[in-house]
Amino acid sequence: MKRRTFLTGMLGSGLTVIGSSVFRTPLISTANAAVNPTLVVIFQRGGCDGLNAVVPFGDPDYYPLRPTIGIAEPDPADPESALDLDGFFGLHPGLMPFKGIYDTGDMAVLPTVQYPNSSHSHFSGEKFIESGDPNTPLDASDGWLNRHLRSTLFNNQLLSPLQAVHFGSRLSHALSGEIPVQSFSFIDSFNLGLDSTEQAALINTVQPVYRDIPSPASAYRQMVHRYGQVLFDNLATVASIDTGSYVPANGAIYPNGSYGRRLRETAQLIKENVGLELVTIDIGGWDTHSNQGGGESNGRQARRFREFSSGIAALYTDLGSMMDNVVILTMTEFGRTAKENGSNGTDHGNASSWFVIGPSINGGIYGQWPGLSSQDLVRGRYLQYTVDYRDIMGDILIDHFKHRGSDLGNLLPGHQFTSLSLVQP
Repeated sequence: MKRRTFLTGMLGSGLTVIGSSVFRTPLISTANAAVNPTLVVIFQRGGCDGLNAVVPFGDPDYYPLRPTIGIAEPDPADPESALDLDGFFGLHPGLMPFKGIYDTGDMAVLPTVQYPNSSHSHFSGEKFIESGDPNTPLDASDGWLNRHLRSTLFNNQLLSPLQAVHFGSRLSHALSGEIPVQSFSFIDSFNLGLDSTEQAALINTVQPVYRDIPSPASAYRQMVHRYGQVLFDNLATVASIDTGSYVPANGAIYPNGSYGRRLRETAQLIKENVGLELVTIDIGGWDTHSNQGGGESNGRQARRFREFSSGIAALYTDLGSMMDNVVILTMTEFGRTAKENGSNGTDHGNASSWFVIGPSINGGIYGQWPGLSSQDLVRGRYLQYTVDYRDIMGDILIDHFKHRGSDLGNLLPGHQFTSLSLVQP
């Protein structure tokens, strides 16, 4: 294979990385998994209806707004009723796997998360959330987690080839930016499409090209050089991981499908000591304009909640004591309208429910409840936000990743941070 053909194929293969570094031997340290703080971010793409995720059954205006899709008040005899948290809020019954984590004190529930003048566009909303800056231009390329990576470089290198990973077909915007980050569907699908002998021969032939420093006069040569460095580093690391023989610990059972598989592989990467620090995973299906369903187990939203929460609970269980250094953050681009629509669904809204999970989390319910009366709703339709999503990110950056408060001006530009005390310092 000609070098030009190989490079063209590599750049077009979806193995997307952008950034600068020098060639290095993949780092696998036996201490990383036990020591490194790790963040797993799960994005509910489509705009999750937070009012049916964290049900304000104690608000007298909730049920008149949702006569067909509202979740019944907690009733131990009714499996379709809300799971009581504090006498005012309850979880959707499809989120039953969360209840034990919450009762243990390892879950923060935030029912009113958003930002000022929020967008009702999926594309813009996702971009504003993942950039960590709702005022960022839509063509801006860096996300809040990529800026975090940039701030932690040592000798212009990441600490590990797989320090950050996105599971999915398209790199999350949170990890996009100057620092190279790998995106792949599954661990065992990350290869060059050759058998092991051919791949090894090709790597041995082409890899020396990337040990040479390219001419600084050619930006394109430098870009290709950087792509190659990261690709080879990650190929070498991933090749040592056998996903087929992995057995989850502590009786953890992941849901079937790509979402569950990606969470299971996240657990394995953490246990394999590859220096994993950041993981982003998507789960879609939250744009429930019609036939959303209520608490019934076969409802459209209930099925999504069940998969969503059972996957997270499996990861939490599988990691066991390793969860001590892991935080799981869930997010969505916006919530839904307070009142159900004529199609038994909900439309694009404002604030929604986020969750933060881990033994280091100060469990409980966060944020002042704004109310659901017509005068309390934004434009009479949308739940007001009372928690700025950047304060959640700020707590994680400071108390989980140990950034200084003064760093937040670069990591979350333009935001006046107020700690929620989500994470134990």
